[in-house]
Amino acid sequence: MAHPTHSFPKQFALINGADTVTADIFAIQIITAASSGTVAVKAAGIFEQLGANGSDGNTHLANADTPDGQRTGNNLNTTHDAGFYERRSDVSTTLPSAAGNTIYGDFKSVTGASGDRILCYLK
Repeated sequence: MAHPTHSFPKQFALINGADTVTADIFAIQIITAASSGTVAVKAAGIFEQLGANGSDGNTHLANADTPDGQRTGNNLNTTHDAGFYERRSDVSTTLPSAAGNTIYGDFKSVTGASGDRILCYLK
């Protein structure tokens, strides 16, 4: 097992207001949250439950059980069955946030709003 200092973050970025950090980020800590109480991220591994035909055809990935007629390459078509589908990692997703929260994930970018202070821990 590796020594704990090998997993401790060695770099971080601070978002102060409506700025974006684009990097390999493994955690974000909300220091202060704007009145919206949300943060926009682009990340891998975010799944969303959709009703039948609930995707716009550009936001979600087809899963292994998706029939060929309901997919275009890896993307989910607008006509599909209900189920859990992964959001594409290049599409912005809005997550709820509150001051003091730490959110872990495989983030590619994080965007704050006016009044936000967010600490991004880089890989």
